[in-house]
Amino acid sequence: MRNRADALWRVGVVLGLAVAVALTPGASMPPTQDATDGLEEFDPVRGSVRGRTAPPEKASPGSYEKERLPFKEGKYPGLVHTPETWMFGPVAHQGYLNPEDHLPMLNEKTKLSLEHVKLSRVHCLQCHGNPDTVPHGAYQLWLTSAHSKARRDVYEKYIQEARLLGEGRIDEFFESAGIPRWFVEMVPGIRTVAGLYRQAVIEPLGVEPGTLAGTSSPIYDRATDTYKISCIDCHRAPGAEVTPDAGVGIVLPTTRTCAVCHARQWVEYMSELTVNAPPNPPGRPSHAAGSIALMAPAWYAANSRAQQIGCDMCHATDGRGCDSCHTRHSFDPAIARHPKACETCHKGPTHPDWESWSGSKHGCLFEARPPDLKKRLVESLQGRDYPGPTCQYCHMKYREDTAVYISHNMVVKAIYRSGGYFKDPSGKYMGDPSKPYSPRVALEKAKELGETPIGFTERRKQWLAVCSECHATRFASTYFDVADEVMEQTFAQLIVQQQQVQNAKDDRLLLADRLGVRGRDALQDYQDVHWTLEPSGGLWRWFDRDPYTGSEIERRFVESWYRWTQSTYRGMMHGSPDMQFHTGVARLWKEMQYIDEEELKLRILKALEEKTGLRKEEIKPFHK
Repeated sequence: MRNRADALWRVGVVLGLAVAVALTPGASMPPTQDATDGLEEFDPVRGSVRGRTAPPEKASPGSYEKERLPFKEGKYPGLVHTPETWMFGPVAHQGYLNPEDHLPMLNEKTKLSLEHVKLSRVHCLQCHGNPDTVPHGAYQLWLTSAHSKARRDVYEKYIQEARLLGEGRIDEFFESAGIPRWFVEMVPGIRTVAGLYRQAVIEPLGVEPGTLAGTSSPIYDRATDTYKISCIDCHRAPGAEVTPDAGVGIVLPTTRTCAVCHARQWVEYMSELTVNAPPNPPGRPSHAAGSIALMAPAWYAANSRAQQIGCDMCHATDGRGCDSCHTRHSFDPAIARHPKACETCHKGPTHPDWESWSGSKHGCLFEARPPDLKKRLVESLQGRDYPGPTCQYCHMKYREDTAVYISHNMVVKAIYRSGGYFKDPSGKYMGDPSKPYSPRVALEKAKELGETPIGFTERRKQWLAVCSECHATRFASTYFDVADEVMEQTFAQLIVQQQQVQNAKDDRLLLADRLGVRGRDALQDYQDVHWTLEPSGGLWRWFDRDPYTGSEIERRFVESWYRWTQSTYRGMMHGSPDMQFHTGVARLWKEMQYIDEEELKLRILKALEEKTGLRKEEIKPFHK
């Protein structure tokens, strides 16, 4: 009877093990002799579930070079997987999202219904503004914009600033544009960007700002004594009289198109690339490095362009740029000042800024008593005009004593950036790779090493200056102190989780490893890391499912650092108690409990496998 019970118990164990293997995310496909077998028959974009070809043996980042980048030879100084190193090409719609890189491809694949050649300035409005032909909503929005009837004094001041910058008179430009000397000193790279203006904006577009002002300018409207920035000025070139005689007559505007008139905003915005918070590369994350930050991770380069199109829609801030906030075609500043302008992108599991701010007391005050968003931020008085601060109020405002400046550089005072770094693997900044990452230590060390001109102290000073407009300085200071402590303790727990999962792999507990169903790891090849628990390769565990992905215990760890840590960080920094604890720390602890239990199960399964002599050939995964 006992032998029979033992036999039944063994059968149950084998069946349970088989089911566990079959259902484990890492057990999606048995190995083959050649990892690329059959993949060549798929279309690179749409031919398979994941829509990609086989990963290369050793894929390496390419050189992302743009004449507008404020780096040596216009080359971004970081790992970026450019289109030349992607496993497959972009989809046509990305021509709209990233015109600088993909508009020619869009024009080749999808033809316009009208070629738009040999058309004058008035032709645009005759078609797009005529309700009897094509009554475009874009035209109606344009009619409400300042572009349709720009005040002469305002427009000519903008052009004067652009002309000064185009002539290389940088100090005169700063003074005319009203950029304070103390802000220029705080962002040393802003001078580098200003020096690039002619090379990056004027020369590629072939437009001299000086020709755009005055009564002889094609933009000047004598009937109203205003300037009419019309369709052709953005969709061909500022001041253009007629579209070309052949080819595709129109283009899609980019940040550089806007920069011809809005030189100050472009210089400040591009200066985000010169500010870094090590170990993050320069400018990341920032609006000015939107697509750069997207192309850098290997999981993005190796995954489906179509399925990830949502990422591209938000990360188009550097190429398509200004209209990400200044929504086209009205470009209404009041809309750009509304927190809803930020919500589209700054929300969701990995960056829940909107959820944390809107649920905070600040967000509740904004909803209960909205400010007059038609009033410029620099003219608004805290408390009276803004009972509760908005995203723009906090992230665009800088103070020096009593002086206030509103800037389109939103990262000068950024400390944690995305909040995703939980350790310093090199030990360069923290001194000990096993210690949790602390910006209080790391940023000061990076400044000492000459890797960033702005250390922790300067950044925290700027935050305290803004917060102290409404709060007592001591309140703000102690709140930031506990926020730093929260993150460092959270990072310390992530390090323990990582070590635990790494040990499970090293001890060959993971079913995908032990039973031979894991394929070649493209991410490890890309990132040159021990394995993909290291950020940002670990994202593969969360965003993907194929023979190269990992097991549940790995994915749980990735969710800890890339999801629940983000909720902890965003909730804390935006003053949202529920987001910080229940959606953040509490879920992190829950994942720790799961990992503890899963590790125990895996150890039991391995011991039972060895005891019963089970062979992997006896296990038949569902996915073959």
